[in-house]
Amino acid sequence: MTRTDRVIAYLSERENRWIDGLDLATVGGSYAWRSRVSDARQRGYRIENRLRKEGSRTISEYRLVRSTPRTLSDLWSRDA
Repeated sequence: MTRTDRVIAYLSERENRWIDGLDLATVGGSYAWRSRVSDARQRGYRIENRLRKEGSRTISEYRLVRSTPRTLSDLWSRDA
């Protein structure tokens, strides 16, 4: 499994949840995790990024966004 595959798997297990970039660094490699996110995007995965402030620290967060529901019940839960 490549490091890009590991990043995709990690984000897929936490789909639609914001993940701290430092967590991705442990999965994708501390020096190249941003490249692994970029590689995943090139494969067609929709990965969003946001920055938020926590005191004096700026936190970079990422999430994998599922663009289509997997099941009919997923579709119904979106409307709720």
